[in-house]
Amino acid sequence: MVRQPQRIIEAALINGIGPVMARDLLAMPENRWGLLRDRITDRRQGKDGLVARCMACDSEVYIKTARLRKMSRPLFAHYSGGDPDCRWHHGRRAAPDEVRAAQYQGRQESNFHRLMCEQIAEVVELDERHIRHTIAKYLPPTENKHGRYPDIYVEWKGCGAFAIEFQLSGTFQTEISARCKHYEYEGIPLLWILFGIDISAVVQQSFLDVIRRHRGNAFVFDPAAIAASKEQKTLMLTCYLQNAEGFDAPKLVRFDELTIPRSKLPFHEDRIVTPLLAEIERRRRPWFEALADWDHFAPLCNLDRQQGLLVAAAFSIVATANGKERNYASDHPNIRAMLNTYLHTGTLAPYTNLLTRLIANTSMVDLLGTTVGDHLRRHSAEQLVDEESSVEWRLLKHLLPEALDAVIRDELKYLDALPGWAITTNVSPPRPFQVISPPSAAPA
Repeated sequence: MVRQPQRIIEAALINGIGPVMARDLLAMPENRWGLLRDRITDRRQGKDGLVARCMACDSEVYIKTARLRKMSRPLFAHYSGGDPDCRWHHGRRAAPDEVRAAQYQGRQESNFHRLMCEQIAEVVELDERHIRHTIAKYLPPTENKHGRYPDIYVEWKGCGAFAIEFQLSGTFQTEISARCKHYEYEGIPLLWILFGIDISAVVQQSFLDVIRRHRGNAFVFDPAAIAASKEQKTLMLTCYLQNAEGFDAPKLVRFDELTIPRSKLPFHEDRIVTPLLAEIERRRRPWFEALADWDHFAPLCNLDRQQGLLVAAAFSIVATANGKERNYASDHPNIRAMLNTYLHTGTLAPYTNLLTRLIANTSMVDLLGTTVGDHLRRHSAEQLVDEESSVEWRLLKHLLPEALDAVIRDELKYLDALPGWAITTNVSPPRPFQVISPPSAAPA
């Protein structure tokens, strides 16, 4: 029988971010669309996250994955029960319980899984800080409505409690989400441990979902980790760190030397935030260098003068928001005088919506309540540059994504890595968990 072509959801509206086209999703790096996928699933599980809605029928959607040429490709898909009359509807999905029943054939745990959990428990007992542990026993809740049955629960003197989930086979994204958010709310670090990973082959999606939650770290309990654990008399793990091509060579790490972020999902090295901030800084550096010697009249990096003044004004706003007041665009004593002048003369009038967005997403947001805000409203040009098609929007979105790229801004907020200059004064502080933040790539 000839397989019928599947319709795709061409666009979804994500709260706090805005519309995301299917082509935009496909163009994102895997960690970027993966984090959106995680957060949409988290929200569906009743925890904090993102709501995504089909822009044709307004019903909720999620991000599914499909293999194409040995790579995972993201697609928006309706949840079961979505509007069957939607022009992008793609038919009934099997419920997770149905798929789970087929996969496990009624068994909740394999003998091998149990043996590996006992092996991990055996090495944690070697640590003199070990207080107690349980295997697959009910852990009552303190913050959630219901408890869970962690594969292994350990309490160490001086290190507190840890939950360990041993992942042997494919785990559903919904289950990964439920467990991660449960332990985050309980304030208990959660370690996902893989039995093994073949980095020369295509890594299955459920493993990638777990690795991403651990900031690009794959923790494996293999023979090398078992031997090292017995030698060191504590839990040691083999750690594979993601890179642009795949994974670094494995290294042995101690559980008590891992960084524990607010999400309570430990990591050895952050392979999501650190490379992203470094890449953003790399983009900006030549522009700051060019602006440092710019005379306000010569072409700036092949831009015309109006475009050059816009970039100079934007970088002045960001530098000032970062506590290093600079006016790259004029000889005025401060950025307020510079902006008021260029708006009054019409030079920056076509960019008022862009400048308003930028200021609103920085620590300089109070400027909008001054004469600058008045001038932005009063001198707005009839023909404003368009966010979707203008060269200026694309350029500044690329150079200042922490403020102007909604997806990257939300990602950095979620990972507690939004630099101080891009945090508005009315942002609520994170919950009072231990937060280990990566170094900021704030502009100079």
